[in-house]
Amino acid sequence: MDVRPTAIEFAGIQDYVEQSFRLQAEQKGLDFTVEMAPGLPDTLVTDEQRLRQVLKNLLSNAIKFTDSGRVTLSIGPAPAHTLFTVPTLAQAERVVAFGVSDTGIGVPPDKLMSIFEAFQQADGTTSRKYGGTGLGLSISREIARLLGGSIAVTSEI
Repeated sequence: MDVRPTAIEFAGIQDYVEQSFRLQAEQKGLDFTVEMAPGLPDTLVTDEQRLRQVLKNLLSNAIKFTDSGRVTLSIGPAPAHTLFTVPTLAQAERVVAFGVSDTGIGVPPDKLMSIFEAFQQADGTTSRKYGGTGLGLSISREIARLLGGSIAVTSEI
């Protein structure tokens, strides 16, 4: 897979996310918010198409698995205490984090790592109720690696 980094504006990322997901969230009765931290630079150098694919996969899952409440995308500096295992992140002067949070069904602690494996979901009832192939998170993790980043998850039932 080719990676074509260019400078993209954070405002453009916000516009894409708003246009792509606000209506879908509102149709489910969900609050949808994009939070941009103060002090972000104007641009980020990355492959815009690949970043959009990751955000699409993460936000689509968040909306799909949330029946009430909210879905939020936050964009800002990675927390200062974050320990990165990816060399490009560990050596970077500044790391931008994209965080997706929701009030959805959650993932049991023993299933957190398996949801990133191809064709896996938290359990069989998940795929019957919500559909999907179980490829989105696996693909997103690989794209994040190609872009020099990583994906992590925390969850509560």
